[in-house]
Amino acid sequence: MRNPGRPAVIVPTQAVDAEELAAECAAAAATGIVDAVEWRIDPLLAAAPGTALAGAEAALSLLPRALTAGLPILLTVRTGYEGGRVEITEDDYAEAVRALISGVAEAGAVDGVAAGNPAIAGPTSSGVPVAIDVEIDRAESGSLITSAREAGVTVVASHHNFGATDSVERLLATFAAMNEAGADVAKVAMMPQTPADVLHLLEATAMADASSAHPVLGISMGPLGRTSRIMGADFGSCATFAQIGEASAPGQIEASVLAEVLDRVTG
Repeated sequence: MRNPGRPAVIVPTQAVDAEELAAECAAAAATGIVDAVEWRIDPLLAAAPGTALAGAEAALSLLPRALTAGLPILLTVRTGYEGGRVEITEDDYAEAVRALISGVAEAGAVDGVAAGNPAIAGPTSSGVPVAIDVEIDRAESGSLITSAREAGVTVVASHHNFGATDSVERLLATFAAMNEAGADVAKVAMMPQTPADVLHLLEATAMADASSAHPVLGISMGPLGRTSRIMGADFGSCATFAQIGEASAPGQIEASVLAEVLDRVTG
């Protein structure tokens, strides 16, 4: 039985074909300790012939294979701007994410984010929740989040800095912008250069959590940031990211190890 005291554990997959996607989602579900899967589809967009829209449509055609495992899915196009695997224009990013929103909505998603799990939207026709990541720094992020809200699709707004850690003031401004845009969950991930950077990330996360009506998620990446992945919930983070196989960001801990540690420290 899942320990209700620990944050949700999310694991990534960067699968680009149906068999790999189904297998990795099934492996995550089989652990019994993973609460959601983030499907990073930027590798699929990078590999797909034609436009980013074609890649998004390919992802939607494969989505039912991810849903067979029964775990909530967070669909993410992580751009090259923020450490992802696809170089994409602002227009193409917006077109691809709009296609994902429409596809998820047509599959039957409805309003209803569950506090404590950022990958929970209304169930699709399969009964499995799906949410979509929107990078808040993209030119059309506001309109994308509005479109998702109108369609009843849950949005995780995100901001990543793989080179440094934003100041506490800037992090709070980013959290506020996500909240004002209407995101259901606000996520930031920073790369610390010193232990103090990790403290700044945790401080900003705690302050944002205290002032926001929606869940927040703060991650400090790399070896220095491991504390945030283990103790982040004490500072307001609703979830943490782990890995099964390939990591999607530096510093991710093996899911089984992280879940055991979390269960021990949260009772």
